[in-house]
Amino acid sequence: MNRHNRLGWRRKGFIFAFLAPTLIAFVIFYLYPIVTVFVTSFCKWDYTNINAPEFFGIKNMWDNYKYIFHTYPYFWEALKNSSLWALLGVAIQIPIATLIALAFSRKMKGVKLIRNIYIIPNMISTAAMGMIFLQLYSPLYGVVNPIIKLFNKDFKDSILLLEGPAFWAMTAAYIFFTGTTTLMILGNIMAVPEEVREAARLDGASGLKQDWYITIPMIKETLRMVCILAATGGFLLYNEVYFLTKGAAGTYSISYVIRELAITSPRTQFGRANTVAVVQILAGMLIIVIINMLFNLTWKRPTKGGKRS
Repeated sequence: MNRHNRLGWRRKGFIFAFLAPTLIAFVIFYLYPIVTVFVTSFCKWDYTNINAPEFFGIKNMWDNYKYIFHTYPYFWEALKNSSLWALLGVAIQIPIATLIALAFSRKMKGVKLIRNIYIIPNMISTAAMGMIFLQLYSPLYGVVNPIIKLFNKDFKDSILLLEGPAFWAMTAAYIFFTGTTTLMILGNIMAVPEEVREAARLDGASGLKQDWYITIPMIKETLRMVCILAATGGFLLYNEVYFLTKGAAGTYSISYVIRELAITSPRTQFGRANTVAVVQILAGMLIIVIINMLFNLTWKRPTKGGKRS
């Protein structure tokens, strides 16, 4: 083995040594649990055999899936709600965060102070925020019912117990808190070269035109990432469901269904809970694929000839 080959193997050894801790952690804490979820979704695993999941056998291997899709009463409701929350995350959170980030990027007096104030609510945990909104929606001392009574004097119910309004009340408890997303977008807006902005100004593009034709296309990869985070975050919604309604009034989510099957159920149905988790994983992957496809169709890369591919 010549000296060049020895240096090559040594370099590869150093790379592997630095990557090894991350790879080991990935296998232990991510890959192994995911494989376990998929495997045990084909098993009978509840309080009767909690320490030893039993494979149903080839003939009955889809029993958990049949139960979830055809018998369990809340699965389709949860899937519909979680899908809608994923859609609302992209349709509402991202435009709000982008507009606020564009406003914060302007050179205005006091803008740094406003940024700091804006991020404060996002430092509160989702559990604490859920408790705050639970008080706001209280029919006894909350502020929402008095507003409703201005239009309906006989209204005395809790909005969280009314099917339909409960969904939107829960959505309002998280959808407008976009501090982290705003900061991610703002960081990339501030990284747009000043020379590009100056060239746009010389060409007559300023204000909203510059934002639309220059800034937003240049931060499209960040927008792609935050869209994925917003959609998957909405699809995985759990804390708000747990603290506000516990699934009442048609507000089940996929994550809450998993908890109910695995913990709340008297049979501790881990196998069936993992079946729902498989659906959740596959749906999350589908969301990522769809968002990437939409971005690729919206912003096609230019070819060498200047035409868009």
